[in-house]
Amino acid sequence: MAYDTVKLRSPFMDASLMARIEQQCILRSGLHLGTGEVLYELHAGELLGSWDSRIAIKPMHEEHVADKNGRVAMHPCEPYLLVEASVHKVMLGHNVYGGPSDFRQACCDLIALVEKLLDTDLPGADWWTVHRVDVANVFDLPQAQVKRFFESMQLLSFPRRGKKAMKTAQSLYFPGKTTTVKFYHKGPEFRLHDAGRLKRFFRILFSHLHGDDDGKNHERAERKVQALQRLADKRLRVEVEIHADKLQYDFGRCPLVSEVRDDYLQRIHDSEIERVLREGKQGMETVRTEEAVWQRLQECHPAKLAHVLHAFWQVMATRGDDKARERYTKPTFYRNRKLLEESGVSWRGSDVFIVANDCPIHDFAPLRADRRFCHLPARNRPEYHVSRDLLRLAA
Repeated sequence: MAYDTVKLRSPFMDASLMARIEQQCILRSGLHLGTGEVLYELHAGELLGSWDSRIAIKPMHEEHVADKNGRVAMHPCEPYLLVEASVHKVMLGHNVYGGPSDFRQACCDLIALVEKLLDTDLPGADWWTVHRVDVANVFDLPQAQVKRFFESMQLLSFPRRGKKAMKTAQSLYFPGKTTTVKFYHKGPEFRLHDAGRLKRFFRILFSHLHGDDDGKNHERAERKVQALQRLADKRLRVEVEIHADKLQYDFGRCPLVSEVRDDYLQRIHDSEIERVLREGKQGMETVRTEEAVWQRLQECHPAKLAHVLHAFWQVMATRGDDKARERYTKPTFYRNRKLLEESGVSWRGSDVFIVANDCPIHDFAPLRADRRFCHLPARNRPEYHVSRDLLRLAA
């Protein structure tokens, strides 16, 4: 288990101290003035998403207050500070592996870093309140098996979370008021959001350590990032984003950092993942054997269409997607495939003779009990490390 994005609110602060913080944010603009490299970007706004590596620092002079009728509106108050960041990326520069597993210590490290970057004394982390925590588990799977996992999840129905759910070939996203559940393949996400940033950082770091040989420094940086990319390509990441509504419900208010325990956060993560998996299984059990497929198609479609789809399924199961595309027109292929998916029918791992397909991962579940759960640290090799001390020194 590791923590990723957290959102913390400070106690009320002196107006003169808040004015200094606002000035510091404007002057720094998230830019390291010595090298010109963006290492820790401070900005007064919301993070764009869980991939965002910046530290969001938002000075506030208003807060939500409920009136006698229960209506909530913003009202002026003493100044306070909102800090939001990925504590995993703050500590390691990436979230491919490792990451903090002690929530209180992670928050203390984050506030200490913000204090250093702003050159301003801040209240101790124990007195800040918690408004969001992302809890992540990671699983070691070959790329092909990660792909099959998402293909199998595409066939499941999630009635309770389905309205705003987003499914892609590499991710699943189930938003909710109290929690949001995310499954995604780390490889593509790392390539898109982190690889370029880390290459720039390593080039600057190696120039500082080894001199200004740009060619060699570029090669060193490339090797570092490629090693992280290979590791990310074999990682299925499962996150539960715990919202303020959930924390308020459980504690009666947003709790202090010192009140939030690691076992409490892990229980929420496990419970939410099991609930999603159970809902998908109950929503529609995926079928793949010949008799079960025929029965499902008869139940879901008129007789004539059921025969058409059954014939299409046999081609997909025995010849594979590519051969099926050759036999059917493009509109027919995609229409029939969509109908099979909506019916909860899989053509992978069926009991008919398969030429082009491999079997899916029948024994895998994204839970801590699974043998592919990453609970040990990565191998102690230099190319897998982004030094926390060097990142802080550079900041």
